Amino acid sequence: MSDRTDNGGGDLVTVAVVSKPHGVDGALRVRVETHNPGRFRPGNRLLADVGGARRSFTVSKFVLQGEWGILTLAEVAGRDAAEALRGAELGVRQSELAALPAGSYYTFQIIGLAVRSPAGAELGAVAVVEELPAGDVYVVRGAAGEFRVPSRGGFIRSIDLAAGTMVIDDVEGLR
Repeated sequence: MSDRTDNGGGDLVTVAVVSKPHGVDGALRVRVETHNPGRFRPGNRLLADVGGARRSFTVSKFVLQGEWGILTLAEVAGRDAAEALRGAELGVRQSELAALPAGSYYTFQIIGLAVRSPAGAELGAVAVVEELPAGDVYVVRGAAGEFRVPSRGGFIRSIDLAAGTMVIDDVEGLR
């Protein structure tokens, strides 16, 4: 499941990143960072940290184009206002996210987990989640380098979000 936290480790979960203005009326070309396009329904609120302050925006219109979209926000009028948002991460508060079924996680919950062997040996931390057609793959970086762990196939023994850990089978060839 997508949706990722902001780089500042705050409570903002990024759902889109502004690429650039689109046209002259204030529309934005955004890279979509969520599998939930309903986040962009007219009237929905999105947050962004802009110029050192958190601002709230109201969605006026959204057109999805693959992993990109054209987003119009009520508070953004004109190309200059849109340009000021270039690179901004638009998101929602973590508290606004829907609960997931047991064993399912948002991407931001997986990134940063300490990865350990069943014996407790530190293997690294999840640095990136690659979303592939066959399932997510967790890129783990540690002292011994980088390796990948498929989310499917039984390699993961447990995930404990409260402890911030993922225990994986120490299978030869995996690392």
